Amino acid sequence: MSISSPCVSICEKENGRCIGCGRTEQEIEVWRDLSETERLEIMARLEHEAANGGWFAADAFGTPATPVGRG
Repeated sequence: MSISSPCVSICEKENGRCIGCGRTEQEIEVWRDLSETERLEIMARLEHEAANGGWFAADAFGTPATPVGRG
């Protein structure tokens, strides 16, 4: 049986979170011990965060974020 996971094999951490999937270090550490419901709740939160600009700071990549269609 496979375990649901948001992992995209970009396993580098910055400010306590994976830059690939967005999970916190703690979430990654306990992932296998979580219930499927708990994993799906975290994945839904990550998807919501990504849809709203992600968890990165606006200047995380060296330039301020510009809203689409405004720059």
